[in-house]
Amino acid sequence: MIDAHPVICWTPYGRRRTVSILAEYMKRDHAAGVVDEWWLYANCDPSGQEDDLAYAHELAATYDWVKVLERPEGYARQHPKQRNTGLFYLYCTDPEAVYLRFDDDIVYVHEAAIENLVRTKLALRDSVLCAFPIIINNAVVSWHLQQQRRIPCSGDGWQSVQFPYCMDAVGWADGGFAVRLHELLLKKIEAGTVEDLYMHHTVTLAERQQFSVSCFATMGSDYTVLDPPGHLGAEEEFWHSVHRPKQASRANIIVDSAVVSHWSFYHQHKELDASGLLDRYRELAANLS
Repeated sequence: MIDAHPVICWTPYGRRRTVSILAEYMKRDHAAGVVDEWWLYANCDPSGQEDDLAYAHELAATYDWVKVLERPEGYARQHPKQRNTGLFYLYCTDPEAVYLRFDDDIVYVHEAAIENLVRTKLALRDSVLCAFPIIINNAVVSWHLQQQRRIPCSGDGWQSVQFPYCMDAVGWADGGFAVRLHELLLKKIEAGTVEDLYMHHTVTLAERQQFSVSCFATMGSDYTVLDPPGHLGAEEEFWHSVHRPKQASRANIIVDSAVVSHWSFYHQHKELDASGLLDRYRELAANLS
């Protein structure tokens, strides 16, 4: 708990390969008393992902603070399967709990990230919807980091993200750019200088600015006001970054002192999978003190 508020991390789950890295950070932060529970919301294909699903249940059997949740009863399977994630919020019924979403390919969580996200969300609960961290490999975040000269804009193979747009051709779709982002972050992790990426100030996102929702903090009170509670009635990313901010006249923000790393968008898979960088993330996570 943080300030008497339960902290529940959750993951739309499908891939053992990367979530096994995230698991090490969840264990660290649970042991530190920051994370109360971690919910794995199963969103695996009906066949072909038996090993992935078995791993989730293995974690839940080993750690009593880890839970596996299935699609809520009475709701049909959605296609494409990413749309099933929107049904998760039907479980977000504790108005005092802070819920932190971590994609199953978040492969690094700075030691201060969760606490800083939670405290920011609590302090701004009446004026902000989603509190996003500095997500390495997120086009909008990369644009802001370049504007603040936290990451290079040119030289040594770097390119400039052209617009603060979630599907920018460089920030979202360019595999070589993603490789350079991960290389830069890994060097900073190994040198103990991740805080160099902290931004000058919290960023208030533009109204109706679509944002890739691979990690963010919300509160149960954001969902219990819905009828029925937790029923978004729209695609999850659109609801959080476009629809709800407009409807509620409240802003989403990027917290300037919380850093996580998102592994890959599908356009980047080829270059990233060939880079060997995921093994470096895995080694770092395995050696957390």
